[in-house]
Amino acid sequence: MLEPMGLFISLILIVVLVMKRINYGAALLIGTLTLAIFSLPTPEKFFKILLEALTDLSTWDLALITTLIPILAYCMKETGMVDGLVRSMKGSLPGRATVSILPALMGALPMPGGALLSAPLIEEEGRRLRLTGEDESYINVWFRHWNFFIYPLSSTLILASSLAGISLFSLIKVQFLPLIVYLILGYIFSLRKIVEYNKDEDIGKKAIAIAIAGAGAGEPLRSALLNASPILISIVLNALGLPMAMALVFGIASVFALKRIGFKGIVRLLKEGFDWRPAFAILGVMCFRYMVRESGAVEALLPYIKGSGSPSIILLLFITWIIGFTTAMPTAGVAMIFPLTITILGQMDNILASALYLTIVFSYIMSPMHLCLILTLEYYKSQLQKVYRRLIPACLISYGVSLAIIWLIPL
Repeated sequence: MLEPMGLFISLILIVVLVMKRINYGAALLIGTLTLAIFSLPTPEKFFKILLEALTDLSTWDLALITTLIPILAYCMKETGMVDGLVRSMKGSLPGRATVSILPALMGALPMPGGALLSAPLIEEEGRRLRLTGEDESYINVWFRHWNFFIYPLSSTLILASSLAGISLFSLIKVQFLPLIVYLILGYIFSLRKIVEYNKDEDIGKKAIAIAIAGAGAGEPLRSALLNASPILISIVLNALGLPMAMALVFGIASVFALKRIGFKGIVRLLKEGFDWRPAFAILGVMCFRYMVRESGAVEALLPYIKGSGSPSIILLLFITWIIGFTTAMPTAGVAMIFPLTITILGQMDNILASALYLTIVFSYIMSPMHLCLILTLEYYKSQLQKVYRRLIPACLISYGVSLAIIWLIPL
């Protein structure tokens, strides 16, 4: 029973370390070492497993992808493409659409403190729409997390598909309808009640501003497409079969080309946009994955799981929810649960992968340790319990309907 005990202790240890805001790459490596102490006969076996994990090409592919995505986001932000995208949206959309799309745009650019980037943008429009701090908090948190469902550049989604052994777009396909449900509930719980004060006057001002600028009716759309083109290039090239890392390189290069950045500027942007932490986290993920597989801990637990009388899927969903809620870090949740599930069940299709993944996402959104939620509440000076009155029902309804959809409607 040492192996299952080691697995249990390592999972608890990872959760505690992540809750303490320890880098989750380090937390996963500590969990890996803990599991090894309980399950491996010799240090040589431990180092052999680490070597296998670190020489796996998928390890370095994921590490490269999760390094390039923040670089792309940083380059777009520093060259003014993000600001241009925001201006084009605000210049052409009514208030309700603006306050929902602005956090969604920031959600598409994974950068530290992203919730704080969209918060002031929503606040500006929110004053005109007479929104409360709780209204703005819910909108900012809810609509910025659409990217977890179908966004091909979501590093958590990429990691989930890789660990599950399924294609990224097969997972995205399953989660398209859950995203529709998610957006509808976002509308019902917030946007539906918003009144467009001075709507005609506001639209008139926008039209005058466009005319003065000599932009013409299609200028906001052209500006939006131009400023979003690095993201679109990356997504389209990957959909056409180019490896994601290479597609991201082309996306980053397009920023430099469109903004005519010189060599020194390119070096500066790459240097400042580089963040070692996502890649280090991937190394921790893959080492933990290999250790779970080789330790024999899950195999030792199987008789107890089967003898409990509860379906394995129900137990897995319950454990997944607890981990997602307590860690409030989706990548860490995926890293712990997906290897565990594959070891228990032998394989994972896109339906099961989506069920586990959505469990992590919704438990994360609801978690009081969710960093985006914390930063948003602090910015708007709003109260958690008042935001929870909408956030918790919306999450639970969306989660329940999403599970029903992916199980009952084959895609």
